Amino acid sequence: MILDIGITNVKESNEFLRSLWSEMAKEFGKCAWQYMPYKNKQTKTITFGFMDIGVSVLMAGITYKNNGSIIKLFFGYSGTKYEYRGELEEELKRESELGQRLVRVVKRARRGVRKYNDYYAIPTIKSFLPLSSYEGNNFKSEIVADNITKMYFPVSAYDENQVEGKITQKTNQVMDFLSVETNVPFWITSSSDIDGHETKVLAAEAYQEPDFIDGFSVKDGYVTISEEAKDFLDYIITNDGDGEDEDVQIYLNACSHFHTARKYDAQIYDHQGYIDHPSDDGLGVEIEMYTKNENLKTALMTGESQTEIATTLYMSALEVVTLIGFQSEKCNECKQDKYGIASRVRNIVNKYLNSHIAGQLNGYYDKRSKYLHRGYLLTNDEPTSSSIPLLDVDRENGCKFPIQVSLINLREYTSYVLRAFYKEHFLRKDSAEEVF
Repeated sequence: MILDIGITNVKESNEFLRSLWSEMAKEFGKCAWQYMPYKNKQTKTITFGFMDIGVSVLMAGITYKNNGSIIKLFFGYSGTKYEYRGELEEELKRESELGQRLVRVVKRARRGVRKYNDYYAIPTIKSFLPLSSYEGNNFKSEIVADNITKMYFPVSAYDENQVEGKITQKTNQVMDFLSVETNVPFWITSSSDIDGHETKVLAAEAYQEPDFIDGFSVKDGYVTISEEAKDFLDYIITNDGDGEDEDVQIYLNACSHFHTARKYDAQIYDHQGYIDHPSDDGLGVEIEMYTKNENLKTALMTGESQTEIATTLYMSALEVVTLIGFQSEKCNECKQDKYGIASRVRNIVNKYLNSHIAGQLNGYYDKRSKYLHRGYLLTNDEPTSSSIPLLDVDRENGCKFPIQVSLINLREYTSYVLRAFYKEHFLRKDSAEEVF
């Protein structure tokens, strides 16, 4: 059975499909998939797989004109050939009882596009310290325990099946941005971790120090954000994750790279704590080292190459954010796009920091490329208890050196640039009104 649809872009196509699968589940009581997508460029068709709607198992797919469009929607019995067969060979007839039900479902799906149900998300997130309490137009945060924060924000979706994905997406986006904003990593935690704890809201909202760059953004034992970040969080939560604002989505992708790097970084620098024990005579201090995060220690011991992975992702975060507003040029000789990635990264760092740091990070970019493309490690794979000088013809200083990248500095430089970027690009300096 073939039905005309006529949608010309991927965003509208996906909205229709979300509405359609929700209406299928409502009509038939189930819409379970054996999802095995197949694209035939000759016939310009995409077959999704087999859809179990209880009364039958149907093959389903679409025809398209350009990528992302839906010209026709087709259904067929599961026993037929796994591809679009055209109107002359269709076995599932529109006039049949099942065909008529499918027609009605498609009509309701068309009418129901963007008519969402409203839900409320209450995820709990944790870090080294709790996020301070804030309340924006679209979200609220409350302190639960020593390192746990409860978030509240609205989510819209077609049904309960789809809202789970929306909540996961938004929670991850919020945590990614918060990591950039504060320099600390965040993790989703289960509700069982907060059993028996009462939430707490501080009397006044505490904000980040202006031009913060070093260490963590912390005041009085709580992780803090800026007033601009509070406004931006409101927008992240209401922004459609399917490309409503492409620049914001690119920025959030950069935040995701940063946050993932920060979690690898944490395995090296944040699993241990230190306690100073002054001597009885007051002339010295004994430093006791202890494990303050067993999970991070386990990750460090079972993983590998944390420095290399974190460096790669920090530099990639800077690469991604430079895509916003970037227009590629064509090479005069080969006619291919010229991207100039290294120069874009150098320029954005120079703009928000200075030329010295831009040059330093350009060197990191070169080291990262050697790691990815030639296998050169950024840490010493033959460590000694005390350093010994050795030569290395591939290093700019001519010597082997235990650590090629200052990961903490790279973290702080990257997050500073990303914070400065969103405040300039997405928020107007001369007005309290947001660009969005």
